[in-house]
Amino acid sequence: MCSQVAASAISAETSSSAIVQNVEIHAEGATLAATLTIPGGQGPFPAAILLSVAGPNDRDQSVGPHRGYRNLAQYLAQHGIASIRMDDRGAGESGGDYFAASWETLAGDAAAAHDLLCGYPEIECNRIGYIGMSQGGAVGAMASRLRPDSAFVVLLSAPGLDGIAALHSQLEATIRLQNIDETTANGFRALFDQYVGIVSHDAADRRERLLAFLEGPGRALIPPYGFVPRENDALADMLLGAWYQSNLSFDPAEVYGQLDVPVLAIGGTRDPVAPPTSHLARIQGILDAAPASDVTIETLENGNHLLQVSETGLPGEYATLEHAIAPEILQLISRWIVERTED
Repeated sequence: MCSQVAASAISAETSSSAIVQNVEIHAEGATLAATLTIPGGQGPFPAAILLSVAGPNDRDQSVGPHRGYRNLAQYLAQHGIASIRMDDRGAGESGGDYFAASWETLAGDAAAAHDLLCGYPEIECNRIGYIGMSQGGAVGAMASRLRPDSAFVVLLSAPGLDGIAALHSQLEATIRLQNIDETTANGFRALFDQYVGIVSHDAADRRERLLAFLEGPGRALIPPYGFVPRENDALADMLLGAWYQSNLSFDPAEVYGQLDVPVLAIGGTRDPVAPPTSHLARIQGILDAAPASDVTIETLENGNHLLQVSETGLPGEYATLEHAIAPEILQLISRWIVERTED
C-alpha cells in the first residue's frame, strides 16, 4: 500500500488520564533515564519504544519550543497505547557516551527498554514494537531482530540508502536548495570525495589526514548541527568513533530485508535529508522482498524530516512551525498500531 497523507486538522480523541513515571533502563555499559507513559483505563495495553533522530537527543526529541516525542507519547496514550522514551546515551539524565556507541549498541538500548516494558502487568509483552525517526527507524528495525517477539516497526523519515550514498544525497540536496553555483558546487563535491576517502578507510595516518582536512576548507562540509563538536580534535573523535562509522557502513538491505513484522514507513515530500523518492522508495523495494507481509508506505505532503508540514523543508524551520509532528501523522501512527495489536 502506498498513499499520501494530506495536511489537515485532526482532533485527538480523549481518554482517562495516563500514568506517567520516570524509570531507568539498564543497558549495556550505561543506565538510561526514561519516561514511561501508560494509558488510563483497563489494560494490558500495546506499547511503543520511541527512538530519536541522529545525535544525542533528550527523551522528548526537543527542537526549540517543540517536544515532539512528548506529544507523540501523549497522543498514543489517548488511544490506548503505552510508550517509553529515553534520553540518549550522554544526553539529559542518561549515562554513557553516545558517540562511542555503534548503532548495534543503540539497538541494544532499545531492546533493553523492551525488556523493561515486559515487566509491567499493564503492558502486554507480545504487543510491543518500535517507532523510530530518521536514524531511530533503522535502530528500531535492528532492535526488532534482537527481540523476535516484537509486534511492529514504524519507520519515520528513515534512511533507505547506503551510508555514503545518503551523505552524498544530502550534499546534492543542500546544493540545490541553497542555489549554490556550479563552480562552488563542484568544489564541495571534490571535498566530499576527499572526505569520504579519509573517514571510510582505516589507514594508519587517518586521524592526521582528517585533522588536516578539517583545518582547511573541508570544515565547511560538516553540517553545523548543535551536537557537532566545534573543536577539530573532538570532531575528529566523533567522525572516527563507533556511532559515526555506523552511519557510513549502514546497509538498509541488511537492516530491513529480514523484517518479519508489520511495518509502517512514512516520508515527507519536502525532506532534504531522506527524500522519499530515493530513501522511502528503496525501503519499499527492500520490504517487498522481505519476509514482512504487512507493509504500509505513506508520504506527508509538504512534510519535512521531522514530519512537520513545512514551507521549504530546511532544518532552519523546525522550531518555527506550528506542530512538532503533523497531527495527521500522529493519527496515522496510532490508528495503524491499534489495528495491528487489537485482541
